[in-house]
Amino acid sequence: MNELFVQAKKSIEEKLSLEPVSLPDDLKHITLPLRLLDMRCYNWKAERVRKIYFMRMKVAVPAFDIFGMAIYPESHLDIPSFVFDFSCTKKKVFSYINFVPLFNQPSYLKKYIEPMKKVHDSYAEFPRQTIREWMQPYVAPYAVYSLPAKTALPELKQCALDYLQLYLELFSRTEEITDPVYADRVEKAQKLYLNNLATYDNSRKMLGRIIGKERANRIFQEVVT
Repeated sequence: MNELFVQAKKSIEEKLSLEPVSLPDDLKHITLPLRLLDMRCYNWKAERVRKIYFMRMKVAVPAFDIFGMAIYPESHLDIPSFVFDFSCTKKKVFSYINFVPLFNQPSYLKKYIEPMKKVHDSYAEFPRQTIREWMQPYVAPYAVYSLPAKTALPELKQCALDYLQLYLELFSRTEEITDPVYADRVEKAQKLYLNNLATYDNSRKMLGRIIGKERANRIFQEVVT
């Protein structure tokens, strides 16, 4: 996972000039005694990007190795957010790679979601898991949302990097919104997604059991969204 962290950051830095965003000391590096937990959080911003977050977490019992990240565009861009999250156990890897659509209109999906098909079709089919109700409007048809055997991890890592590269290419060509009415719709859709993520994402509850509910809530509010 550390190698994936480095590769993903390098891909982003080839397209964007990253500016680190300072985080509170009690959120940027969290540990528990006996190496039961090591969690490191990172935030950056860039031109036309409100926030990029990376998170690395290792849990000893039960064994988890996690890397999650997202790119959140500024509100004057209607391009989806980009997200991927890998959570590895000894035998399985929960895998989530997605362009998070703001709208379901055909023209929007054709512009931002259909380009995912080329990457999607170049990899083996990863069986899709049941998608939680709150997430269903946000999981693109060509997203990866799967729980394969851990042996699939090398292919999944490359898949994530290929999706990231595609996203960055789309981002570089995305034009700023000039219609104030549409700009307002985009901003509201972005905020709704982030609010739903912070409110309903199950990993927040899981994290709360490890580091406490209050600090887990702060991670989602101050780091993740």
